[in-house]
Amino acid sequence: MTTQLFAQQRDDGTVDAGVVKKRAIQCALSRICGSCGKSLTWPVAFVGSAEEAAALLFAFPPLHPSCAEELLRDAPGEQVLVRTGGFELVRPTRRGDPVSFRPNSVIEDD
Repeated sequence: MTTQLFAQQRDDGTVDAGVVKKRAIQCALSRICGSCGKSLTWPVAFVGSAEEAAALLFAFPPLHPSCAEELLRDAPGEQVLVRTGGFELVRPTRRGDPVSFRPNSVIEDD
């Protein structure tokens, strides 16, 4: 995994503690992994809190399953992984609010 997550990198090279909105939109529209910045394949994965998983609404962009698993190992606290066949970009209702991601065909773990 990259030391700096793609979705947290600003254009000037600095790193944001949260998700950079421009990168999040780029991840969604170009199907780029929020961790490594490479093209996504099927399936995709999301990592977030149990609350995000229950609502099926994630703040962090889609990931390769392998990047998601690595992120889970490195992430502090209780995070969960959701695999999906697809997702939708949920644009904010107010200017300046963050975007989010909604998995639309969750793949249940065996």
